[in-house]
Amino acid sequence: MLIRITIAATLLAAPAFATCPAPEAMQAAAKGWMEGQRLPDPGLTSIEDADCAYKSYRAALDAAMGAPVGVKVGFTSKPAQEKFGVTAPAAGALYAPMILEDGAEVPMKGSRAPFYEADLIVTVADPAIMQAKTREDVAKALQDVRPFIELPDMALPEGVKPTGALMTAYGVMPWRGVVGPGVPMADLADPVADLAALTVDLKADGASVAQGKGEMLLGHPLDVVLWLVKDGRFDLKPGMMISLGSLSALTPAKAGATLEADYSVGGKPMKVTAKLVE
Repeated sequence: MLIRITIAATLLAAPAFATCPAPEAMQAAAKGWMEGQRLPDPGLTSIEDADCAYKSYRAALDAAMGAPVGVKVGFTSKPAQEKFGVTAPAAGALYAPMILEDGAEVPMKGSRAPFYEADLIVTVADPAIMQAKTREDVAKALQDVRPFIELPDMALPEGVKPTGALMTAYGVMPWRGVVGPGVPMADLADPVADLAALTVDLKADGASVAQGKGEMLLGHPLDVVLWLVKDGRFDLKPGMMISLGSLSALTPAKAGATLEADYSVGGKPMKVTAKLVE
């Protein structure tokens, strides 16, 4: 009798497990987001449920915007992980309408809570990247490194805190990004060392906003790609872009600002500019 009572008490005291939101709910969220609405809070309590939720959300985006042209990896810096309460990166798909070319005017219309940051892109050259085990393996399978100003949109309901689980459920919330001309990996004397020593100076209207270094990205930019390969949820094909994460803090984006990010990698300069408009 005592054993039965103890078991019953244990079962009654066990916490209820959170579940993945219904696919229909996440697909409706994606449709609303594309129409300029804010994203609902699905009440997630774990990264596992967030990963599950993102599958349905991404399926709706794929149907509307086509196959992804790249991958955004978030939470790759210690400050970002601490801010959002996570201990590992997360990834989401990038689509062609999100990516703009150097010097683009980026309309703020349609955004809900936009920010900007200095980021970094590498482009896949060889599908062998999916078997990469070392930084050297990754470098050999990449085409180039490119400057990138990312403009994520924290499109949650007002007053809702953007937790790691929420961000993961929505693919780390990409919205727009401006990419500049890059440096071929073949032009770097030592791609592994040069990427680790990469620097960037982010400016708004000519004034420096933040500086960053390659080592901010999981200790080395190529380690972000190794994490993505090991994660296995994205098939990295030639031509795909990989956004490696934040090289600066998020700054609110407002119409009228002119943004510029100046990089140095292996002694070679890279630059990208964007104009934020109404």
